Formats: sequence, structure tokens, C-alpha cells
Amino acid sequence: MSEPPAAGRLMVVGGGPSGLAAAWKASVEADRAGASLEIVVLEADDQVGGKARTEHAADLLIETGPQGFLDDQPVLREMIDACGLKGEVLAPEPAANRRYIYRGGKLRELSRSPLAFARSGLLGPLGLARLAMEPLVRSRQDGNTEGVAGEDESLYDFAARRMGRQAARRRIAPVGVGIFAGAARKRSAAAAFPRLVAMERAYGSLFKAMRAGRRRGAPPPGHRTFLEGIQSLPRAVAALPGIEVRCNQRVTAIERRGKAFTVTSSAGDVGADAVVAAADLPAAADLVDGVSAAAAGELRQIESPPMAVVHTAFEAGAAAHIEPAYGFLVARGEGIRMLGCQYETATFRGRGPDGTFLARSLFGGSIDAEAADLGDVQLVDLTLRELRRTAGIDAEPTWTSVARWPHAIPQYAPGHPQRVARIEAALDPIAGFHLAGNALHGVGLSRAIAVGAECGESAARQLLN
Repeated sequence: MSEPPAAGRLMVVGGGPSGLAAAWKASVEADRAGASLEIVVLEADDQVGGKARTEHAADLLIETGPQGFLDDQPVLREMIDACGLKGEVLAPEPAANRRYIYRGGKLRELSRSPLAFARSGLLGPLGLARLAMEPLVRSRQDGNTEGVAGEDESLYDFAARRMGRQAARRRIAPVGVGIFAGAARKRSAAAAFPRLVAMERAYGSLFKAMRAGRRRGAPPPGHRTFLEGIQSLPRAVAALPGIEVRCNQRVTAIERRGKAFTVTSSAGDVGADAVVAAADLPAAADLVDGVSAAAAGELRQIESPPMAVVHTAFEAGAAAHIEPAYGFLVARGEGIRMLGCQYETATFRGRGPDGTFLARSLFGGSIDAEAADLGDVQLVDLTLRELRRTAGIDAEPTWTSVARWPHAIPQYAPGHPQRVARIEAALDPIAGFHLAGNALHGVGLSRAIAVGAECGESAARQLLN
């Protein structure tokens, strides 16, 4: 029986996790409708994955982009199952529950135990007393703040209001650096940490919300990866039937032509009935410009600074004094340029052979963009000096690598939700055009996949109806 003619052509620009999620979900919708849909993914690089990039060298598994993902999106689990990767999902080692913050010249554990946390020295007596008062602090909805309900607070202001300035500076700000590579005072709480804002809105207190979660037996989202690395997922999606992936085709423009679109790439012009743009910033803004100058102008206001990822492998004896853990974040003001360090071989099995300690150190972001521009030799030397000072590793590495991302993590500044509303208002009237990626709705891999899947589903339904 011959296949029905295609109901239209969907062009997906960007072969990273979000773009491939859009292509996969569009193919699922076409199969569900018993229809044919031409789905083409254009990727500028010579391989799919975007920043989800896994490399193998010297018997090491190297993640140059995201180390893993949160298991918090049902559509992500659905996509993993569709790719046959369910059995390849890897949970972290138990030791990865142990995490530290470098402050005051030493590593201090971020313990979940109130007593152990109090003993860590991360907060002083006044800071601990103020933190303990968090359940008594009225929420914004109760009107006991200087702001007006509905205004967008910075992460620092949100944390200071609920937990006190000391906790905001010493506990929350380093976590914000670890996730966004940006200052807590310049991150939107609602956009960067929507769960925290939702917890206050629902329960009036973060502590009350956490207690309610424990009573329900609701575990926090788990940190996961794959046995063969994070790039296993985009590679598996790209190999699914019904999706055509064209690498080495950099898209330079998208233009609206009546009810259709023209996509211009290094291989020429291609017509499309619908487009999902899943490129990273600032390229995404340039592509959107051909569809909506207003939306492109807003996108150009979102900062996306550079980062460098430095891997250093050592003989295990060099780190024998280190308690197995996920790693540590660095509080600002310590004279350390490193944003944080992840102990790869202590977090996921299979990252290196027995007898090896593999560390992954992060530099740059909006905190210290100049650090990401240092030469490879300078970055490795800086990493070794700072690992000696923070973690006490005083040995020559057996292997090193440096990876660079000129535009790494979008920075959601205060006012980001309002910017997102303006962008969506500018794009909503343009039928057939969808903006995926992590520029608007969350920088984590799982959230970018959920956004991409939503775009792909919407695009397919428009073409099939």
C-alpha cells in the first residue's frame, strides 16, 4: 500500500535536544493521525546534539555541555522510551547527594540535615536564626513586602525576603551561579527558579511546601544521564524513522512568504509550510528577525555569555582525601575564578577507569566572562591552582581538555517573564512559526526538550488539520 502524500513540510532549524524533540513529537502526531508529514532538521554542525556533546578520550567519558538532566518532564520520559533508551538511563551514585559550597576558605557541606547544616559554618548564628523564621515570613500575596504582588523579583531579593540576606548571599547565590553562571541579583526568580516562586504561592512558605512534599512522599526530581553519555539521546532521536536530518547546513535566514516560509541555508533556499526555530542565542534572534523584528529585538536583549569547561583527570591517589560527592560551588568574593567543580567519577559510574579521578571545572558566564577567553594552557593552569586551593588536589593531571561555548546559558534577568510575554505576543499571530530552545522557558535540558516537543506537536497539528 502506497504512503499517503505528505500533508506539508516542517523545517526544524537546529539539531540540538529541543529541535530534535520538536521533530520527534511532530512525527508522533503524524503517526497518530495516520498521515504523512515531511520533517527535515537542519543542523549547522557536523553532528547532532548542540551543547549536549559527549566525547571519549583516554578511556574517559567527557561531557562538554550538560552533565545530565532532571527527570521532571513526562514528555522526556516518553521520548526516551521511543528511542529505546529506557534501559540506558543512569542514576547518580549515592555519594552524589553530598554537595559543598566553598566559602571562607573551606568546603562546607550543603547538608539536608538541619543539625549538620548548622554545624557546617555556611551560615552564622544570626543567619541560622533568620533562616529558621522563614515559615513566619508573610508571602508577597499577603502584602508584607516593599514590592507589589506580580512584580518580578531577582533571585537574591526573593531569597533575602524569605530566608534572610545571609542565606541569600551564602547559600542561594552560589546555587544560582552553578545553574545559570550568573549573579543572583541579576536573575529573575520567577523565570530562573519558578518552583520556588510556586512553592511560596501555594503554601506561603518554602519550608511548609517542603514539609508538605515529604508528607505526600513526593521525591524531588532525579538527576540522570545515559550509560554512554548525554549525546546518546539526540543521536537516537536523529535515527528515528520519519525524521530527515541534514548536518553541515547552517541556516542564515527565515522569511515569511504569504502563508509559507523560505528557509535559507548554506545549501540554498528551501520552502516550508511550518518552521520550528531551535537555534541558540544570539543566532535565534537573527533568524526570528525575518519573521518578526519586534520579537527579534526582544531576544537580542537576553544575554548569553561564554563559558569554558575544563576536564582534568588524576590518579585516584591524588584525590584520596576527598569525600566522594557531586562536587562544589564557589561563593563569590573568595578570590577563586572557578564557578564550581563536579567530581565526575564520583557522580556517575563509567566516566573513567578504576583508579582515576575525573574533575570538571566551569569558568565564565556573566560572573567572569573574561575567564572563558583565557588560552587553553592558562585555563588548565588556573584550574590546577584553584583545585589545589579548594579541594586540596596537588598533583599533575594525567589528562586535560578544554571545551568552549561562546554563547552558553541564557541569562534570565528580572523582567524576563514580561519579555517572554512580549515575544509570544509578537509571534502568536504568525501561523506556522514556533520558537523552541532554551531562550525563554528554562535553561535545563529537560525543559528545553519539553518546549521543543510542544512546538513540534503544535506545528504538526496545524499542518494536519
